Amino acid sequence: MKPGTVRVMEPVLAARVPGDSGILHQVKWDGVRMLCFIDKGVVLQNRSGKIKTEAFPELQGLQSVSGQPLIVDGEIVVIKDGRPDFRLVLKRNFAASPPPQAQPVSYIIFDILQWRGRDVRNLPLTKRQELLASLRLPGGSVSISDNFFDGEGLLAEVARRNWEGIVSKRADSPYVAGKSAHWCKVKVTRRDVFYIVGYRKKGNELASLLLAKQDEEGLHWAGAVGSGLSGAVRKSLMAILTDMETQAPPVPSIKLPPQGSWVVPLLQAEVEFLEWTEALTLRAPVFKALYWEGKRYELP
Repeated sequence: MKPGTVRVMEPVLAARVPGDSGILHQVKWDGVRMLCFIDKGVVLQNRSGKIKTEAFPELQGLQSVSGQPLIVDGEIVVIKDGRPDFRLVLKRNFAASPPPQAQPVSYIIFDILQWRGRDVRNLPLTKRQELLASLRLPGGSVSISDNFFDGEGLLAEVARRNWEGIVSKRADSPYVAGKSAHWCKVKVTRRDVFYIVGYRKKGNELASLLLAKQDEEGLHWAGAVGSGLSGAVRKSLMAILTDMETQAPPVPSIKLPPQGSWVVPLLQAEVEFLEWTEALTLRAPVFKALYWEGKRYELP
């Protein structure tokens, strides 16, 4: 198995946690999928087969791990405020080389494909997990994902923490290339608060709100939300937002959409969504509430 040629195993989407026996459940980490090839050196390959070694130099410490030649599968994440931050890890992933002040990453390993030069993909998951547990890791930013037998309990805890979801895996499953029903993912519907930086009209009516997420570097484009806005809410918001219009774009890197207007970012929208896309916009967003100066604002 050579870097750049190995296809990862991927879960299928499920509506609920499988209730069968013989299932191991793991946290679905909100990060960048990465295979790690270790043989007196470290080479990183992403889901699509691209070599990403230079993007994550801090993972070179893996060259001291036991069991070489070795291939492991895991997720690279950036943990901020107690939860994975997908935007920050994508910034690292797309950088040609990380700047000195770059946010450090963690590598969470959940499977093993090769151990001491032996292809172990046909072994059952439980045996592969035993091999993983036997590895002497460098510690620090590298860890092995925990396994849980209580999938419903794990999903509830993941939802409480506002994380992405869980992956449920058959304990006897081999590691196969591509999507497989041996693994299934159950995603948590998430909520967050975003600044309203503009709006878009359809005719004379409000069609959607333009959103941005704020961090220490400023406002970053997060997409638009139209679902969840009732007719009365659209009318009330339109009256408020037209008085807040500005010519100065709050997110300069984004081109204003047709029939769109920028507004001074004073209002915030609470939005329910499925996940972040790789373009760093919200997938399946639904408007839930409006906030003014940190307090919920009830519209007429």
